Amino acid sequence: METGYSNLQSSNFFVECFRESMPLIIAAILLYLYYNKRISIIDALLYAFASEAYTMLAIGPTFTATFFVGMFIFLEQAHQLFTGKQFIRREYLFLLLLPLISNITVFLITQLYKDPFSYPDGKLFVFYTKPLYFYLKTYLPWFAIGARIVQDRQQLSFGQFAATIRKIAGISCIIALIQISVQLIFRNVALSELLGLQSRYLMQEINGPLGLRVQALFGEPKIFSAFLSLAIPLFIKDRNYKATAIMMVVGILTSSQTFWVNILGGGLLYLCLPKLMSVRWKVLSTLGMIVVLFLGVAASKEYFLKHYMANRNQPVYQMLFERSAYRYDTEIWGKNNIILGIPLQRDMELPVVDFLRDEPYLLISGYGAGNSTFIPSSYFFGQLSYQSRIEGVGGRNLNMRWFFILAEFGAVSLFFFFLILTRTGPDVPPFQRNYLAYVVVCFFFSQIDLFLIIVALLCAYNNESVNEK
Repeated sequence: METGYSNLQSSNFFVECFRESMPLIIAAILLYLYYNKRISIIDALLYAFASEAYTMLAIGPTFTATFFVGMFIFLEQAHQLFTGKQFIRREYLFLLLLPLISNITVFLITQLYKDPFSYPDGKLFVFYTKPLYFYLKTYLPWFAIGARIVQDRQQLSFGQFAATIRKIAGISCIIALIQISVQLIFRNVALSELLGLQSRYLMQEINGPLGLRVQALFGEPKIFSAFLSLAIPLFIKDRNYKATAIMMVVGILTSSQTFWVNILGGGLLYLCLPKLMSVRWKVLSTLGMIVVLFLGVAASKEYFLKHYMANRNQPVYQMLFERSAYRYDTEIWGKNNIILGIPLQRDMELPVVDFLRDEPYLLISGYGAGNSTFIPSSYFFGQLSYQSRIEGVGGRNLNMRWFFILAEFGAVSLFFFFLILTRTGPDVPPFQRNYLAYVVVCFFFSQIDLFLIIVALLCAYNNESVNEK
C-alpha cells in the first residue's frame, strides 16, 4: 500500500483485516438484496454510502462498498449498451465526452503553451493516463448508476428516497451514540475502530471535549455531518421535531464546520427565498447570501477570535467554535487562507487555489481529472502531506465539489454540469424542487456526489416515461 495512506490503517492486524473485508461483504449483500427485489437501487447506494468507514486501504481509500456496487452496475450497464439493450441520450453523451475534451485541452496547453506541473520520478506518462484511470474508476460508474436509476424510475419516488434517508439517519445516530459510549467507557482504540471510528478522530487534543468526533459508519465525520444536514429538512417536513433535535445534537458532535454551513444554507434557502423561484436562481441566490455572511465574519474575525480565546476552555466553545477559530486564525499559520470570506482548508483547497491563481488559464480546462498529484509540492510546504507530495503519493479529492469540478474539468464543464444537474420536470412538487436546490448548495461545501445524482434524476424524470438514458 502507498505510504500516504498508512496513517489511516489500524495498528491492530485483526481489526484492519475486518475493516478491509467489510466493503466486499456489504456490497455483495446489497447487490443480492437489490437483484432479488428486496430493496431499490437507491436503497443499495445509500446503505453502501453509509458504510464507507470500512474501506480496502490495502488497495486505496476509495475502495469502499459504494465503489464495488457502482463498478458492478457499470459492468452491467456496459453489457447492456454493447448488446443493444441500452441507449445513451444526446445530452448525456455530451457529459460523457466532457472529461475527454478537458484532458485533450490540458495536453495541448502543456505541449504548446506552458507546462506548470511537477512530475515526481519523471512520471510524465502517468500524468496523461491518470485521467483515464479516473474516468474508468469513478466517472463511468457514476454515469452507470445514473443510468440504472433512470431505468428503474417507475419503481422509484422521492418519498421512498426520503424514507430511506430518515431510516439511515436514525440508525446512524444510534451507532454514533454507541461509539461515544464505548470510547468513553472502555478507552479502547481497537474496539472503537471495529465500530467504524478512525484513530485520528480519537485524539483528545484535537477532537473537542469528548476526545472524539463521531462518524457512525460514514467515511469521515464531515461526511456524516453532511448526511445529517440533508436529512434534517426531511424530518422537519414530517413535523418530527424530536428527531430533528437529535440530528442537530449528533451533528454538533461531529465537530464539523460542514454541518453548520449546510444548515445555514438550508435556512437561507427555505426561509428567505420565494417558493416559486427556479432551482438555479435559488442556488445562486443562496450561495450569494452565504458569501456575504462569510465576508462579514471575516471582516470581524479579530473580534470573534479574541472572544473565543477568552472562553476557549469552556466545553461549549470547544465543541462549537474550536475548529472555526483554527480555520480563521492566520497569525499562527502566516498564510491567508480566506477567499470570499470562506476559510479554506490549508492542506486541501488552499494549495489548489494558489496553484490556479498562478496559472489562471487552467480555469478554462482544469488541470485534468485526477491530476492534482502533479501540482508542484511547493504549494503544500508546511503541511503534513508535504513529504508525500514530494514523493508523488496521494492527490486532492476536494470537499468543495463545485470547486472540484472547476479545478479538474474547467469552467466550461462546470457550466454544463450545473445546467444538467439542476433541471427539473414540469410537475415536480415545490418541496422536492427546493430540496434539489438545497442539495446543489450543499454540494458546494460537501462531498455528496451520490446525493446530487439521485435527487437530480428524481427531479428531472418526475412523472416522465423513461425508455432510455
